Amino acid sequence: MEQSDVTTGGPAAACPSCGGQPSWESVLDGEEERWLATCRCGRMRAFLPEQPALDPEDPVRAFLLGPGRPTFPPSPPWIRLFLASVEGRDAVRWRYCHRPCRGCGVSASFGMQSCPRPAVFAICTLCVACGHVTASYSNPARGLVEAPVEGREWAPPCPAVQRLRDCLLRPYSLLRVGGWRVSAWDELEGAA
Repeated sequence: MEQSDVTTGGPAAACPSCGGQPSWESVLDGEEERWLATCRCGRMRAFLPEQPALDPEDPVRAFLLGPGRPTFPPSPPWIRLFLASVEGRDAVRWRYCHRPCRGCGVSASFGMQSCPRPAVFAICTLCVACGHVTASYSNPARGLVEAPVEGREWAPPCPAVQRLRDCLLRPYSLLRVGGWRVSAWDELEGAA
């Protein structure tokens, strides 16, 4: 970079917030060069030699993607949870629910069954259109059935969302594709 970079806000320029000297990183993307400054005060600045007067609103995005490239909003948390649950070796056995969602009225709900704790059976539904969750716990051995909880607050999670997460994320809770997996019984069957 040349001395003219100082006047255009390029790599030789001081931080406009604190006057300190930021550290610069560069990336080459084909013929395009982009720079990102990170100062000790926390301020970041992007410098694009092809457009020296541009002061991007999001310097990290401009540095990583370049100016004007579209970014897509993140998928909703319920979609990320749903997709993560159907991938991998122990995919969840979701089943389509034919009735409309109680939250939005769209017929886009899926249900699953699990055992989040010993002797506790759970039935959960998730609407992929709006994120509405229902979760119902029961203990068949004792004849207990809890009233279902409903909600669609994902951050922080409402009780229904927290119960759904518990059912999906506890490693022993799911009804797996190959049926129940109980290590003691698996070992007994292997010995026979």
